[in-house]
Amino acid sequence: MYFYDKLKDLRKLKGYTIRELADRSGVSAAYISQLENGNRNIPSPDVLMKLSEGLNIPYAELMKIAGYLDKPESGEDKPKAPVNLRRFLHDNELIFDGIELTEQDKEWVERMLSALFWKERKSGNE
Repeated sequence: MYFYDKLKDLRKLKGYTIRELADRSGVSAAYISQLENGNRNIPSPDVLMKLSEGLNIPYAELMKIAGYLDKPESGEDKPKAPVNLRRFLHDNELIFDGIELTEQDKEWVERMLSALFWKERKSGNE
């Protein structure tokens, strides 16, 4: 399967139109259409970064699909250490739907996650 087929499949899997992906990523709808139709070569890593944000998928995944990164052989994946989500929220610049989160946004997300987590914990113990 070619890059353009996979890009189109990813977009459709997310339920986005080309216009929606363009709005979410900042990449023009015309360019996305040309990519999906195979009328353009593999985009640059910068464009792939924007598309990964618009599709809300890991950048590395899109880089592998585009052929910039080698896909690991089966069994080569190392177990991943858990990430402290609270620290991750505060230690990183974050973007959601193309909008950079402020410190106040991050605090709100943290509060919402805490409320959801503790609600689930409490209902599970009853």
